Amino acid sequence: MKNSAKSTLLFIVALLLAVPALAQQRPSDRGPGNGRPGAGPEMDRLRDVPSEVRSEAQIAVFDEYLKLTDVQKKQLAQANDDAATKADKLRDQKVNRQKKMDMARELRNEHQQAIHKILSKEQYSVFLEKKEAIQYDIRQRLKDYTRNGD
Repeated sequence: MKNSAKSTLLFIVALLLAVPALAQQRPSDRGPGNGRPGAGPEMDRLRDVPSEVRSEAQIAVFDEYLKLTDVQKKQLAQANDDAATKADKLRDQKVNRQKKMDMARELRNEHQQAIHKILSKEQYSVFLEKKEAIQYDIRQRLKDYTRNGD
């Protein structure tokens, strides 16, 4: 009987000590970026990259993967410039956060549609197939820019 009581008490103490260790963190406890994927100081630096540099990086990576024509490069540069101008205006608007997020999502959709119109069907299918690699390469170029300050 004594062993059973001691065992039960020991189990309860161990359980009470283990519960806090097993508890999930709230996003607000996770530090910079509140636990969002890709958030934090590195993403903050990437947000500060000038739109011209972003556009050049995107066009260079697209050209590597999709073999853009000179006309497509100019069209893509114009689409990027238009999107950057709209994004700057959006940033300055005084609307609630949810509305601003919805407007940003719509802006991204417009930009994706513009890219779709610029690329040929073959190029767009390659883009969709290699989208993650393309995005990764663009992000790497932007990170290199922030490290080197070029």
